[in-house]
Amino acid sequence: MTGDPGYSSAVIEVPQAEAAAGTTRSVWSPTHGQLTVVVPPGTVDGSVVWVQSPTAGNVAVTIRVSSPFPPPQPYPGQQFPTQPYPAQPQSGVPAAGPGYPPPGYPPPGQPQFPGQPFPGQPFPGQQQGFAPPPAAPSHTRRNAVIGGSLVVLLALGCCGIVRVFGGGDDDSPQAGRNGVAANVSGGPTATGPLTPEQYVQALAASDAAIGATFSKLNTSDTATFAKAAPAAASAIRAEADKLRATQPPSGAAPAHGQLTLELESLGDMVEETAAAKQECPAASPWVAVLQSGWADGIREDAKKLAAADATFKFGTFLPAAPKETKRRLKTGTFLKRSSTGGSGHFKIKNGADDTTVSLVPTKGKKPKPVLTVYVRGGGTFTAKGVRDGTYRVYTASGEDWDKGKKGFTRDCSFSKFDDTFKFTTTSFSASIWTITLTPVVGGNASTSDVDPNSFPK
Repeated sequence: MTGDPGYSSAVIEVPQAEAAAGTTRSVWSPTHGQLTVVVPPGTVDGSVVWVQSPTAGNVAVTIRVSSPFPPPQPYPGQQFPTQPYPAQPQSGVPAAGPGYPPPGYPPPGQPQFPGQPFPGQPFPGQQQGFAPPPAAPSHTRRNAVIGGSLVVLLALGCCGIVRVFGGGDDDSPQAGRNGVAANVSGGPTATGPLTPEQYVQALAASDAAIGATFSKLNTSDTATFAKAAPAAASAIRAEADKLRATQPPSGAAPAHGQLTLELESLGDMVEETAAAKQECPAASPWVAVLQSGWADGIREDAKKLAAADATFKFGTFLPAAPKETKRRLKTGTFLKRSSTGGSGHFKIKNGADDTTVSLVPTKGKKPKPVLTVYVRGGGTFTAKGVRDGTYRVYTASGEDWDKGKKGFTRDCSFSKFDDTFKFTTTSFSASIWTITLTPVVGGNASTSDVDPNSFPK
């Protein structure tokens, strides 16, 4: 089947000052899920950016730039519509037809002077600023900016005085981004891009500030990681904001903009990893962060900065991603064996994944396994000497066995057999149970998932 990839659309509104300076918005909706929308500096009303949604795929987000100025008051006797029109479609394209105003007609509450357009409509001869979303991009990791370079104009009164919206009217020294360096220390405000020397200092300062807390995440203990994560995440996001508020030398601008986005996302991931319930309790959250796509993105952006100028160094706080390992034990390795001397046999025929199999008594409030044995994928093993009793079988499968934590670190699953297994011995017989861990047609044993934290050890 061929055809263009589908997409959905959404609309967000940003103040004009933020649109002029550039900003990043994180929004959520039931339709699209969590969206991180990057609004580049100089964005005008009606521009469209592509965003990748975890639930809706490609989303064309229309940027509506709100004006800080109130609409002009009508002259005595002037009439304008008082009934609101139904909501416009979310695609960002002005619609004509029943229920919508004709092209060029002012929105409800706005007067129309002869020959004057309303905000968002072009002057005669000026290019229309709105357009349907262009074709969806093939690479959705980075947002592609689409839209015309239309400068939105608003006529004040009927005297032909026109004010150009080139930036916000906030006189605060910290109001601007990317065009004005924030003056937070009381010194003179610097305009324009930083010099290479100033930019080197800014990168080094952010790198060091992040490293002070990020290094505390380097632990194999999950609880210690969770305790250090909030401070590290806050530091990462704070430095991302500081770098976003600076204007780098021209050659570093593309990598700089993407770096601030990757940093902010890494901060979110650190916090989420600490709070999330781990699929594999033996896995290291520190390794997960270092191997993440956000960490890879920062390393890539740092290389691009260095390619622009060898003195632009960043990312010393971020160690190289650990190589993926696949540690295994031999089939038949007992992780635990507390009871022997019986006559029963317990035969295990394993499926594709390496698995530990535990035989747990059914009696007691929190019974512990009498044996736990490691069986590689495709392997077979028979545990002999099982004493009489009724047992339940628990299995844990995965990849990369950590001897210290006694568990798999990747692709984990935990389950138990719903039926119990009774071992009995008489003067002329003993029980021999065989389980097959590969689903088979006509099988007579069902299993249920088990919470990793309640798995018997």
